[in-house]
Amino acid sequence: MNEGSFQIPVTALRAMLGDVAGVVEARNTIPILSNVLISVGRTGVVVTGTDLDAWAERHHSLEAEAAFSFTVEAGLMARVAAKLPADGEALVKVADGKLTLSVGRSRFSMGTLPVDDFPSLPRGEFEAEFEMPAIYLAAAFDQVAHCASTEATRYYLNGVFVHAPNDGDLRFATTDGHRLARCAVARPDGAEALPDVIIPRKVVKLLLPLLGRHEGNVDVRISRKRVRFEIGSTTIDAKTIDGEFPDYTRVIPSSHTGKLTIAREDLAKAVARVATISTEKTRAVKLELESDLLVLSVSSPETGTAREEVPCGWPFTALTIGFNAKYLGEMLGHMSADTIEATFTDSAAPSLWRDSEAASTTFVLMPLRV
Repeated sequence: MNEGSFQIPVTALRAMLGDVAGVVEARNTIPILSNVLISVGRTGVVVTGTDLDAWAERHHSLEAEAAFSFTVEAGLMARVAAKLPADGEALVKVADGKLTLSVGRSRFSMGTLPVDDFPSLPRGEFEAEFEMPAIYLAAAFDQVAHCASTEATRYYLNGVFVHAPNDGDLRFATTDGHRLARCAVARPDGAEALPDVIIPRKVVKLLLPLLGRHEGNVDVRISRKRVRFEIGSTTIDAKTIDGEFPDYTRVIPSSHTGKLTIAREDLAKAVARVATISTEKTRAVKLELESDLLVLSVSSPETGTAREEVPCGWPFTALTIGFNAKYLGEMLGHMSADTIEATFTDSAAPSLWRDSEAASTTFVLMPLRV
């Protein structure tokens, strides 16, 4: 039976569509993939969206007279729900292949597509199942996600690498070949059998707002081919990236010839100011370290020059090194300590950045020639 009706608060309808619509691609050559599946039971409704690589589901409890299901264009349904009065109660009715949505004096009619055309969620066993606080999982993903590659040719770098080495940590890592981020958290019970997986960048983007709003634990299930996150009333199920993540630990410096200590906010503001003069092509900023003073400078034949001095702790031999200003600024934005540290070997070697030696997150920046 694919006809019936139910009532739902507008705020609940918006929330369901908001959590699920993000997985649906705006443009599709397969019409059904532009739709969400709405399944109604006697005790609740479930909205599902997919791009065939990831599935998102959101459940809401309600009472309905009969079970039925239908599909409707995700973007259109979300836009309509956004315009409805927030304090309203929506009546959703499906009959003769048409969806009618009514709130007060407002009435909308939309077309549907056959439910049988909507793809089914893959089934299979998971190798590791565990719980962890949403706040910790969100922090780990947020700290590293910005370093994931966007290059299609290096697809195995287009996500967050999650693994559980034998030292008791659960680690999250990303790199695009120019920068690297790694975050370590205490390994939850049940994660010992965790296989190495790469979670796609799009999936992490879907997870971050859900985790940020959720108070409590998240149920995580992982196999080599799939991951599943149950976050309150919302579930994200996705394929992992089929590829081998490189041994990123070889890039992390294990020794250094000098350690910089500097006020994070002062450095971040200075980078942002001098970077305004840099060209989009290079975005290079030069750092000159000598006698507890950092001099940042940018020179562009097209736009001019910029220079700024920042006091720091550097009682070592003078060093000049260049970085991509965008990457340096983004990294500083993901650090939190008032005073941070960075270690250097020479102007051509990777540098290591962190809030402190005991920090759970480590960043590595590859230098630019300046």
